[in-house]
Amino acid sequence: MSLRFASLVVLGAAATFGWTIWVVVTQFSKWESMLETHFAAIVGLPGAAAAAFALVVFLRQTDGPIEFEFLGFKFKGASGQVAMWVICFWAIAGAIKLVW
Repeated sequence: MSLRFASLVVLGAAATFGWTIWVVVTQFSKWESMLETHFAAIVGLPGAAAAAFALVVFLRQTDGPIEFEFLGFKFKGASGQVAMWVICFWAIAGAIKLVW
């Protein structure tokens, strides 16, 4: 995936995320109490997914495929990026749960 395309995907995801938050906050005021109580699930988890995507795509140190072993499994190529995304997402979601 080229860096330019990845940048467009991240910007599009950020714009969609921002628009969704704006709609929820301004248009659905009856859901305000639900948004306050479950903010981490409604906003935090999609934000964690976007942050994990950005970390995996933009912070690669090489242009080659990601390869690593974890608990006896070998990840190469695209599966390496998917596994790294899952690990990043779990870490960010766990941090959200700890501080919320």
